[in-house]
Amino acid sequence: MSIASFDYDGYWRSPRDDWRDKGLHWHCYASRMDGATFGNDLLREDPNTDAAPKIIRDWLRKPARTLQHVAKTPDSAVEWLRGQWESVKGGAGEAATAIEPETLFGRALYDLSCGTDICWGHWISGGSTHVHMAVVGVADNCHN
Repeated sequence: MSIASFDYDGYWRSPRDDWRDKGLHWHCYASRMDGATFGNDLLREDPNTDAAPKIIRDWLRKPARTLQHVAKTPDSAVEWLRGQWESVKGGAGEAATAIEPETLFGRALYDLSCGTDICWGHWISGGSTHVHMAVVGVADNCHN
């Protein structure tokens, strides 16, 4: 038996269109939490709070006011994510430069194009604030 080789460094460069077949668009969310909120599972699980949930799809149960952007394409979702990242990367320390931007956003685009949700979290401000960014795929007809 042989196992086909896999390009772990460049797989994300192959365009995908799975999201079209799945009939998706994306809801984009961001949250800033102090350490106490980040560690409070009950608060984060409460659908009435703005705190980022521990389970990414639970964003869909949160109040409508937490929805920050609706993206009709993976490219639009990645541009929103890029804007969020640009606004916090200065406080993210080594996390801001650990992955080259081309790879970071290329993988995000690939994942969204496959229909996969994404969630990024980083401690900023010397570790006192946790920033959470999430892009959740939903059915095209969810707003009807």
